[in-house]
Amino acid sequence: MAHDDGDHRTAYEVLGVPRAATEEAVRRAYRRAARQTHPDVGGDPAAFRALTRAWETLGDPEARRRYDLSLPTDPARGAAGPGAGAPSARAAERPGATPVRYDPPPGEASADLAVLDLARSSQRVHGAPRPRGLLPDEHRVLRQARTLDLLMRHVLDALPAARILTGLRLAGRWGRPLDVDHAVLCGHRLALIGSVQVPDGVYTWDGTDLRAGTRPVAPPLLRPAMMAWQHALPHVTVGGFVLVMTDRDAMHTPVIRHARGADDPAAQEDLLTEPPAAGKTFLRDLLLFLGSGEHRDLVDRRVLGALVARLH
Repeated sequence: MAHDDGDHRTAYEVLGVPRAATEEAVRRAYRRAARQTHPDVGGDPAAFRALTRAWETLGDPEARRRYDLSLPTDPARGAAGPGAGAPSARAAERPGATPVRYDPPPGEASADLAVLDLARSSQRVHGAPRPRGLLPDEHRVLRQARTLDLLMRHVLDALPAARILTGLRLAGRWGRPLDVDHAVLCGHRLALIGSVQVPDGVYTWDGTDLRAGTRPVAPPLLRPAMMAWQHALPHVTVGGFVLVMTDRDAMHTPVIRHARGADDPAAQEDLLTEPPAAGKTFLRDLLLFLGSGEHRDLVDRRVLGALVARLH
């Protein structure tokens, strides 16, 4: 759950209940907190608004089900929802893995407010999907949840210094917000990630459009966000990747063929680092980009702080 006032707590954290809380426990927590935060009794209006949004999310069983699908999962325990244990946003690093370095290192005093504290710097997953609009969008929620699950299961295990961020927002030209579903920071490389779900079948990528026969399927446009983040973080190499998925959890579908000339850099109008790809190829390209940097074992706490500050 995200808030416009910079509160990045989940709805469960706002209400002070675990993910496994029953409907009755959620209701009691809301009523208790509402009596304390309601403006009519001298409570904080911002806190009451956050509480109300949390109740709207968790008070309806169907809304809660969709919301649970959008939350990060603990790779060691799998998905957690009502009836399961509360997940942890931290993923334990594998024994024998390359040690993670921090800059500034632990114990070094810093007056730089842009440096993220060590506790949050060691957290491997940050943020939450952007709030749903006026109309329910279960398709987007499920797509983002599946993408996040893929990143957590494969990227975190391969790259101990990787940090996943969900729900990045940066102001673009004329103040228009540039939203990115997911991003992965590893050392001084930042991968911006979009996704699209399509019917199973055979598709063709011509460097600009993804097509099923003659029907175009527009992948997410990442170019504006890539350029904006490259400008904001000049010493970081920014890349763009698009995951193409079907309604099946199959790593090799859909089939994407490249038209002649599609791989020419001049044809890549969206400036993507690699063409849109299905799960297996997407992961290969993403891990190659992130893992080939000079500092893949580094967590830059200033860069991570700048990204965390721009979460929804």
